[in-house]
Amino acid sequence: MFGTLFQSSAVVSTALSAATLAMFATAALAMLGLTWTSERWRVPLALSAVALLASGLEYYAASNIWLAGQQLSAASRYVAWFVAQPMQVASVFFFASIAGKVPVGVFWRTLAAAILMVLARYLGDARIFNPTLGVLLSIAFWLYILGELYFGAMADAISKSTRPIRLGYFWIRLIMTIGWAIYPILHFVDVVIGTGHVAPIIVLYTIADLVNLIAVSMIVLAVAGEERF
Repeated sequence: MFGTLFQSSAVVSTALSAATLAMFATAALAMLGLTWTSERWRVPLALSAVALLASGLEYYAASNIWLAGQQLSAASRYVAWFVAQPMQVASVFFFASIAGKVPVGVFWRTLAAAILMVLARYLGDARIFNPTLGVLLSIAFWLYILGELYFGAMADAISKSTRPIRLGYFWIRLIMTIGWAIYPILHFVDVVIGTGHVAPIIVLYTIADLVNLIAVSMIVLAVAGEERF
């Protein structure tokens, strides 16, 4: 029964619609936070809002495509991922920069790695090169980002900061470690194994985006708000 429910078109439609509303609502909340948080928090908050808006627009389009034909490819997701995931990485960089000085080279390296991470999956999905190679390259760029988060200058700056910033960074890093792992896994199942972008894959991708984008944005907002009060 659960399997049948999970595969139903109504569940996919509901998931896509819920994601659209959740992304736009959280983006509005993040932008509202720009008016009452201190100035130094405005860049990471604005970047989080941009990531949410890009995903909200993608989910709005995906919802309409699904309602029209009960089918959906991964193509529209890449449009949002090319914006959202690099913006998240940039947001984390500026989050860490609030705690202490982080070399600008870290920003450019992690931003490039985030773009290449998505690009590798896209090229594999589009069969421009071997899909397995796309997964492996995507994982390599993701692991590089995690290396910077755990062992690089951002981690050093955070270690000398206040407890709310350290705690917020801990949860953001954990989400980007565990939450982002779902993307290469689902890509492998979808493209390499060849199940296709079926209903369970669509729903799982949607859940992953909801957690990874919304949770990180709300953590940034919560830490900024705690500092203000």
